[in-house]
Amino acid sequence: MHRPPSIIWFERLFWASMIVGLISTAFAWADMQSTLEKSGSPFGMTSVAVTLAVFLAIPVAFWYAIARRGSNVVRWIYVIWMGFGVIMTLLSLFDPQNVNGIALGISLISTALSAASIACLFRGDAVAWLTGKAPVDPGIFS
Repeated sequence: MHRPPSIIWFERLFWASMIVGLISTAFAWADMQSTLEKSGSPFGMTSVAVTLAVFLAIPVAFWYAIARRGSNVVRWIYVIWMGFGVIMTLLSLFDPQNVNGIALGISLISTALSAASIACLFRGDAVAWLTGKAPVDPGIFS
């Protein structure tokens, strides 16, 4: 069975969110570095880079399982994972020590794209594809 339009839109929005998130990280890199130096943390920027790589690899694994393998279980894990991410982003708006300016604005765009990608997973064609059930044609009820 071919992938439905909602899954294709999920992929587009997912990758757009990832790219925008990387751009946001690039803008915030200097701020992260100075914050790390001021805190006197024994962990350097290498550990930050490794942590970022892990937190990029996890959503990519989710994407693969959802968009290429059609896993309904992973869809729910992705929704919960990204739901926490959306909540943390919104809470960061009230943290005065958080990154601000253009990096924050770009991060909010990335979060909106993630939320839109999640919405695609709950459209009728995507639900039918992920659950393995045939889609219902709404025209049969008219």
